[in-house]
Amino acid sequence: MAGVTTSVQVDGIYRLLTGLIDLPQEQWLWLQTQLQQRCFVAGESMFRPGDTDGGIHYLMSGLVRYYYLTEDGRERNHNFAAEGNLVGCLPVFLGKGPCDFTVSALEPVSTLLIPASVMLSDNPHHSCWTELRLRLLEHVAARKQVREAEFLLDDAETRYRNFCQRHSAILQRIPQYHIASYLGITPVALSRIRRRINLG
Repeated sequence: MAGVTTSVQVDGIYRLLTGLIDLPQEQWLWLQTQLQQRCFVAGESMFRPGDTDGGIHYLMSGLVRYYYLTEDGRERNHNFAAEGNLVGCLPVFLGKGPCDFTVSALEPVSTLLIPASVMLSDNPHHSCWTELRLRLLEHVAARKQVREAEFLLDDAETRYRNFCQRHSAILQRIPQYHIASYLGITPVALSRIRRRINLG
């Protein structure tokens, strides 16, 4: 496991995985031989549109954003993730097609990469990783449902309040214009909402 220097770093991904799936000790020991350490500077892309090869990154440190690029060149944020989370492009990870968005580092990022080969059906260690694929699919589906409902049912201020509640631990690390993009409003509109909330 080149580049991994502390057991604390490995313990984090172990706790996350065992919270999602039943992970036999022998498969955990095998996975440790597959993990690869990666580092990204602020502004560097971890995934880009068109990528067809990739795994899942466990964030040991740093902050990333997911965004789509519109035809007229505008970036539309759709998610953020910080240390302790898994980051990836699910269609690529599942072998269902190329990535259609970008994952970019907002801060210097250090990760442990679970290679896509871990999930392949011909992997002799595949049994529990099938369960992980299912858990990740369920998580993405639930997140998409919440986000869709917010845009259909909630006004911008309610969406902002929900965002602040869900991302309270990293709120100060995300630039306001990125939050505005996530909410689907302009930075000026976000400033008005923030002033209204603070005055209230």
